[in-house]
Amino acid sequence: MTSVMALDASPLQILRSLRGVIVEARIGYPRVLHVEISDADDGTWLLATQDADWFPSDPMVLAGRSVEGAEISGSGELRLSLSDGSLLEVKSRARETEDDPPNWEVITPEGLVLEFGPGVRWQIHSADSS
Repeated sequence: MTSVMALDASPLQILRSLRGVIVEARIGYPRVLHVEISDADDGTWLLATQDADWFPSDPMVLAGRSVEGAEISGSGELRLSLSDGSLLEVKSRARETEDDPPNWEVITPEGLVLEFGPGVRWQIHSADSS
């Protein structure tokens, strides 16, 4: 069951709720990862990268697997534990300029956006206010 989250949610609270089946995973332009996850309540979660690397490098192998857990390391690496025991790992690239975009973001079904980067910076905001 999807829990309703408010703007005062923590990154940990948001990622605790990130569960569901990966219905699409693809590479966009310019070399960004887009992942769509459908939760038990038919809510859609979106994961997108900008200045980050990911593994596995071919995201098409992720479709059909389920996300069973999510965590963030102290350096901002995002790890999604998958139903077959594998991981989807997203690692931030080195900051190049002051106005670099976020390294990755997760958008909840309720429209909350959890952004990480550039540098060691978190932000949670409404998708309507971005």
